[in-house]
Amino acid sequence: MQIRPASNNQLKLWRKLQQTKYRKKEGLFLAEGERCVEQIVENGFLKVESIILEKGYRAGFEFEGAVFEVEPSEFENLSDTDTPQGILAVCEVPDESDDLHQKQSGLIVAFDAVQDPGNVGTIIRTAAWFGAAGLLMGHGTADPLHPKVVRSTAGATGALDYVKGDIAELIAEFENKGWRVYLMDGGSDSIKLQSIKPEKKSILVVGNEGNGISEELFISGRTSVRIPGDDSVVESLNAAIAMGIGMYGLMDGMS
Repeated sequence: MQIRPASNNQLKLWRKLQQTKYRKKEGLFLAEGERCVEQIVENGFLKVESIILEKGYRAGFEFEGAVFEVEPSEFENLSDTDTPQGILAVCEVPDESDDLHQKQSGLIVAFDAVQDPGNVGTIIRTAAWFGAAGLLMGHGTADPLHPKVVRSTAGATGALDYVKGDIAELIAEFENKGWRVYLMDGGSDSIKLQSIKPEKKSILVVGNEGNGISEELFISGRTSVRIPGDDSVVESLNAAIAMGIGMYGLMDGMS
């Protein structure tokens, strides 16, 4: 890697990328941490514009593009963590994909106002692990390019096709194309996960951490699914954990 010093204009731009409005405006976002950055570079799903290194840090992998070095104090201003990891990648924002609308089978993961960035990132990472067909990102869901979301995906950012919008409208659109909708819900009327025989075109929906899935999504023809457990001890599962179990159950039933 040929390492160069960063300019003041570059530092100013990179600091702005911590905010959603500037990520949208510039079409760029930051990914932090050696494992995350290395996976993004190796996967090739995203275009990496450049890599930023804290002075004295050396990456354990090769990168053919531009590499910049900054002082520790400058790197700390760019980092979103309490203990900066010494490496950042500046990546181009991936476009929403029309390909998802054309898919004829698989599992689509739908987010209904999931607010915690760690949950969103972990669910995306798990969806990529299981080979999900894509993602539907509803309004109120944490920005998938938020630094904490990107870190939580552990390099899976950009691996899956995605579409953003009103979740009720998105789900209805896919439903009209023959996709079956399963709603993760702990209610007593929900069907146990292990009793489900999923369709080859399935959508699994996860709701807001505090309020669950929006009432408007509970309509005829959709199946509410629950994961059995001892709710006298724990009221509910973490959203990302529940979705991991849900994805495993449905993907196993589809195979």
